[in-house]
Amino acid sequence: MSGFILLSLFLVALFLALFISLAVSISKLRMELPPDSPSAFLEGLKNEAGANEGVRKRRVVCAGDSITQGVISVNYVQMLKVMRPDLEFINAGINSEMAYNLGERLDEIIACQPDYVSILIGTNDVNATLGFKNAFGYLTMNRLPEPPSVEFFRQNLIGILRRLKLETKAKVALASLPPLGEELEHYANIRVEEYSQLIKEIAEEEGVKYLALNEAMRAYLNKIPGRKPSPLSEAGKLIPNSMRDHSFFGKSWDEISAANGFALLIDGIHLNTHGAALLASLVADFLA
Repeated sequence: MSGFILLSLFLVALFLALFISLAVSISKLRMELPPDSPSAFLEGLKNEAGANEGVRKRRVVCAGDSITQGVISVNYVQMLKVMRPDLEFINAGINSEMAYNLGERLDEIIACQPDYVSILIGTNDVNATLGFKNAFGYLTMNRLPEPPSVEFFRQNLIGILRRLKLETKAKVALASLPPLGEELEHYANIRVEEYSQLIKEIAEEEGVKYLALNEAMRAYLNKIPGRKPSPLSEAGKLIPNSMRDHSFFGKSWDEISAANGFALLIDGIHLNTHGAALLASLVADFLA
């Protein structure tokens, strides 16, 4: 009996150790900045002091959240590097961020002296308006000065564009938002469309290029008959499970996406190869 108890305690301890290891790894994965982040780029410039600035490649900053950071999503910035090796790409995406947070770190982006800036931000702003629990979570996690709202998003996005236009010579592009889950009639995607329409109006008012990502993804999904994607309500479970399957079991993002029943997304939020390719194509057209 004592042997059985010891074995049980050992198995429980082993399970806890594996669980803690997984949690630490996922947390580290979510917090790590990409190696081509603005801070890494600026540090590299310091180490290359004296280099001839006149022959530098034109610089592209891709700004946004986890979809741009590309750690828990297929990395469209890496796709762009392959498509346009003549340009230097800087990945200014950070997991879980909202338009307010992007605005707070513009100094670093401006210091990179970009020639182009593409912006995809707002997925978390939308998500933050889908119920009290979401709103409170984002309010505290992202240290917002006021509760999430469409007006708060609008003010921050306009502020970002105006600073970039005032303090850089960059051509700027603003993308509409990918769906939240692939049930296009879901109330979350009605909200996504509202925010995307606002993004389009702001781009036109501020004189920057508009990238119709939401429209392209909806058109793509509408051509697939009999789709039965996992509901958005499962995203809270699918995201950590997808990260586990990718990091610990070596599954590709596309394998995980297919298992979850998605065509463009992995877990209801982040992009698989097809989704990332649609976005990369729109940014590449802007750069051309």
